[in-house]
Amino acid sequence: MASAPTLGRMTFPRALAAAVLIGTALITTQPAQAAVPDLQLVSRTVGPASTASQSTIADCPLGNSILGAGGEVVGGRGQVGLSMYTQIEREWGSAQGDEDADGTANSWSLTAYAICTSGPMRQSLSQFSTYDSPAEKAVTVRCPAGTVTTSAGSSVTDGGNLILDDAVPSADLTSVTVDVFESQTGRTDNWHSVASARCGVPLPGIQRVAATSATDSATNKSVTATCPAGKKVVGTGHEIANGKGQVLLDDVVPSADLTSVRAEAFEDQDGTANNWSITAYAVCATA
Repeated sequence: MASAPTLGRMTFPRALAAAVLIGTALITTQPAQAAVPDLQLVSRTVGPASTASQSTIADCPLGNSILGAGGEVVGGRGQVGLSMYTQIEREWGSAQGDEDADGTANSWSLTAYAICTSGPMRQSLSQFSTYDSPAEKAVTVRCPAGTVTTSAGSSVTDGGNLILDDAVPSADLTSVTVDVFESQTGRTDNWHSVASARCGVPLPGIQRVAATSATDSATNKSVTATCPAGKKVVGTGHEIANGKGQVLLDDVVPSADLTSVRAEAFEDQDGTANNWSITAYAVCATA
């Protein structure tokens, strides 16, 4: 299995006019950029069904470029986990959900989301982890110098018994880190995880916004990260802290008006005594 980045197409203006949030300071270079053009959210749903795995894609309109992606499981309730939400070079948002080891009789549905723009195409970059079978595996993909990502993207090999714990765009938006745990039942076969980024010149006013739930052992938690006034969501991400393979990601959903991102997770069917939290990340830009 490949261990080097997979490169997508890249179209960059010569001038790297930028506005990037680094830490808490917005650093701007000249010339200033206009707002992100024709920003829109596209979705596609499959199911409901009771099946081991479902996947779907949301296509950006012809001639548009994808900035970020999301996914949503409805009816899983701790027995189905979101194992992929990522931006595909073909300008798709792709999502996959997988039932846990013993399955479920529940019917559940899956929605993929794509955040699209008529602005310039960006570069799709992916980094594969090692191909083996540890209990936990993390991998990071980095954007080329002078560029930033608009979203986190993540996927795993054959999502059964794998828990997508984190897909985190870094605070300076130059990288994406994905962390995956084997479930309680574990796996004996080899698998890999994939971190993906959508890299290009910084969008106007781009910044990462985060919101974190309470830290306790509630059965499920939902939290929403909201963009500042005048800005819209261009990308997403999430982070589960101290789930340790016993908390399943359910949703990473951009709102219909692209003002916020909601992340939700459920403890697995036998629960956990761990105190855990979930963080939603919204990558926001002037629109």
